[in-house]
Amino acid sequence: MRSCIPVVLLCSLAFAGCVNNSGTPPVASSEPPPASVKTAVQAADQSGTNSDKGAEMQEESQTEYNKLTEFEEYVLVGKGTERAFVGEYTDNEDAGTYICRRCSAPLYRSDQKFHSSCGWPSFDDEIKDAVTKHVDVDGFRVEIVCSNCGGHLGHVFEGEGFTEKNTRHCVNSVSMVFIPEGEKAPPKIRLGKDAASDADAPAGDSQGE
Repeated sequence: MRSCIPVVLLCSLAFAGCVNNSGTPPVASSEPPPASVKTAVQAADQSGTNSDKGAEMQEESQTEYNKLTEFEEYVLVGKGTERAFVGEYTDNEDAGTYICRRCSAPLYRSDQKFHSSCGWPSFDDEIKDAVTKHVDVDGFRVEIVCSNCGGHLGHVFEGEGFTEKNTRHCVNSVSMVFIPEGEKAPPKIRLGKDAASDADAPAGDSQGE
């Protein structure tokens, strides 16, 4: 949380969160105390970040996804929400690729990221076929999940005019791992039918982003 922002303003922004311009607020929710969001990232080949093809990574067949902390599982599996303005990547401007913390699938490129002042990382596009959309249980937001493992990422909003694409993916930092440009990334983990069934699961009680 930025100490330079007045408490009243910060509270207002955090409440507004990633809602659309209609002013409809998210339903209140509770979340467990934040835990460390850092996990080890093992190296594998990745080439470039200037195209969807360049962001593709090697795939690896495994029997389980990356291990998650309690809070990471709360967000990615339980469809919870990270508090506004505390995420590791909210203000990150480095060049690179954002991958799914649960399965290491590439999700977003740094040139798709922009500042929206909503308190969570914002992107106006995703790597091709990386993200799947569902109508949220609240009936008006659209949830976004990793197409490979079904991990909860956040919500997507349209028509706000932030960029020419007029789209904002509002993503929890804890749902991603950032791979700097030029560094090798881990292979995408595929579990076959399990990944497909996860991606088809209904949206949960996720709030805020």
